[in-house]
Amino acid sequence: MEAWQYKRWGWFDRVGPYWFLRNRWACGPPWSRCWARFYIGPTGVALQAHTRIGGFAYAGTFIPLALWDDLSYAQKESLVMAWIREVRRPDEGHGANSHACDAGWLSEYPALHEYLVVSTNPDGSPRRTSTLTLFAEHGSFKGFLNERQSGASLCATGDSVAATLSALEVMLEAENTPWRFSDRAKEGNRQRLKKGP
Repeated sequence: MEAWQYKRWGWFDRVGPYWFLRNRWACGPPWSRCWARFYIGPTGVALQAHTRIGGFAYAGTFIPLALWDDLSYAQKESLVMAWIREVRRPDEGHGANSHACDAGWLSEYPALHEYLVVSTNPDGSPRRTSTLTLFAEHGSFKGFLNERQSGASLCATGDSVAATLSALEVMLEAENTPWRFSDRAKEGNRQRLKKGP
């Protein structure tokens, strides 16, 4: 297999230089400008947009290497440029209809997926979505699901990432979900969490 060669202008691979590439592109709406960048590695291509101030992740997509290699030069250029044009500020006016969705996670971890993406409560009121932190410690993987709205958290551990996520899923579906509450959490939030988001 040929070695990958990277250059600042015109990244090289088995096909040749991509002259349409830049070090970065300006993108996003005028009131929230971002930098978009192109990354290539042994598994595929990542297009990522980060805010100019703070460098926070704004938007991104991944193209598997097999698909990328199948595209012609013109198709690669068209795909990259089209994605950069599509990067826009998320539309917050659509509530639950604007949430992200991962079909794989939805089928394997429906409860966990719901906590991460659903932005409305059952009564229709707005809800802050949860966050998931995953890390390795003492030979195990640990996952923390944080309910930002109530200050509650749920922790699970496993010998693999899949086992940890599966444990979180089972705990969320259980009658006695072991939520841990910060001192700021109110009793009303505890009751709501027992019923789900």
